[in-house]
Amino acid sequence: MLKIKKLSLFFLITGFINSCGMFDTTVTIYGAYEYNCTTDELRILNSDDPIYPFLKKKSWYTQDEFYEAYVGHVLQPYEDVPLSESTLQEITPTLEESNSMFNEIKNYVDCENPKDVLL
Repeated sequence: MLKIKKLSLFFLITGFINSCGMFDTTVTIYGAYEYNCTTDELRILNSDDPIYPFLKKKSWYTQDEFYEAYVGHVLQPYEDVPLSESTLQEITPTLEESNSMFNEIKNYVDCENPKDVLL
C-alpha cells in the first residue's frame, strides 16, 4: 500500500511539473525574440521594436493573439472615425498577412534541433 501511495505521488508531481512548462523548448531569435516550440508562441524581448510596435515586451503571443494585436494596432488611428463596413474591411489586415509576419520571425527556428538563431 505504501508503494502505491509513493508511486501515485510520483506521477502527480511529475504531471504537475510537466504542466507548469518547465520543459518547454524555447529558442532565442537574433536576441530580439523568443519562440516556444512546445506551445507555438512568440514573444518580443525589446520594447522598442520598430517592425512590430504592437507587441508588448515579455508577453507571449499565439498566432491568433498576434493577429488580434496587429489588427488592433492598424485600426487604432481610425477608432473615432465613422467608417463603412467595406472601408473597414479594406484597411483591416488579413489573417494570412498576419500569419506570414508571425512565420517570418520563426522562419529559421528548427524545433527538432533547437538552437538559438544568431546574426
